[in-house]
Amino acid sequence: MLDRSTVERLRGADTSGRPVVSVYLGLGPDLEQLRSIPTRLKALTQPLREAAADWGEEAVRGIRQDLERVVAMADRVTADLGRGAALFVCSAAGLEEHIGLPAAVRDRGVLDAAPYLGPLEAMLAHFRRYCAVVADRRLASIFRFYMGRLESWEEMAEEPVRRRGFDGFAGPAEHRSQGRAGEVARRHFRRVAARLTELARAGEFDLLALGGHQANVDGLVAELPAELAAVLAGTFAVDPRSATPAEIRDRCDTVARQFEGRADEQMVAGLMDAAGARGRGVLGLDRVLDAANQHAIELLLLDAGGTVPGIACPSCGWLARSGAACPSCGAAARRVADLFDAAAEAARIGGGAVRYVLAATPLARVEAGALVRFPVASVGE
Repeated sequence: MLDRSTVERLRGADTSGRPVVSVYLGLGPDLEQLRSIPTRLKALTQPLREAAADWGEEAVRGIRQDLERVVAMADRVTADLGRGAALFVCSAAGLEEHIGLPAAVRDRGVLDAAPYLGPLEAMLAHFRRYCAVVADRRLASIFRFYMGRLESWEEMAEEPVRRRGFDGFAGPAEHRSQGRAGEVARRHFRRVAARLTELARAGEFDLLALGGHQANVDGLVAELPAELAAVLAGTFAVDPRSATPAEIRDRCDTVARQFEGRADEQMVAGLMDAAGARGRGVLGLDRVLDAANQHAIELLLLDAGGTVPGIACPSCGWLARSGAACPSCGAAARRVADLFDAAAEAARIGGGAVRYVLAATPLARVEAGALVRFPVASVGE
């Protein structure tokens, strides 16, 4: 499964500047797609085969062998139908990896001196670890929900309230029984909230989703401490006694998509406001490159779209769209397959945060933007 450790391991792969083939393949749920996988992999790798000469004669043979290996990995991605797959190959560095992805991805092939990780970062930003609770007045089922997968975690039950028949007369005894039932439910919700607090403090989840009949969801929400209320992503209506795991998974997926969409919209709105106030924000790839080169990025927002090739300085890290030499230190520049990905790596190295925006927002018009620590000068100013 895709996780942060997988991405960091790929990022730390020692390629010594040798070219890495990175291929992303989106896969629909139709079994007919199985037969098309080898053909699609050949189509994705053909442009890379043509670009192999740019790496020098000594590298061409190795690159072509790696591209053939990628096509031969078609049988590994058959289990990824309905989602996607990422393939990374650099035989010279002993790298050959297939990663099943939790969602569809746009087809692309990249040849670069490092694995192309932008789409993986986008998915890690979008898919966070959820604790999902489906509760009624006496039972709470706790689930893990991550990257579209739902797993049973724990169940918590409260003692049943024994009731006697009252022949249709709601006398004092029945009122006492009803009062006890209410107290049992509140105690149950408090126990569930306490257990969720333990799990949160142990770092077991990032966000919380609560489901059930509305009255019971409200009762559980009322018992959440402030630290849990702060990570409540949303609630959903479901019948705890009849809901199937697939139904609960779909409800959790809706909560997650809506929450992440709102988060994307809020961050982009903040960026747009900052771009017009005291130079705290920059918009567009060129201005983002200026900010990255001046080590000014506090938060980089990237639209999860296409790639833009460019150059980077292997000595000081300077990024630009083109050029043979670094304009900062004069060292010979190397090609990079995607300046967005390179800017993200520069932002992380400089202590900034990076988020790939998947929701439809105004960021799509400019492709990238950043909140900066100080005003950034444009190159040439």
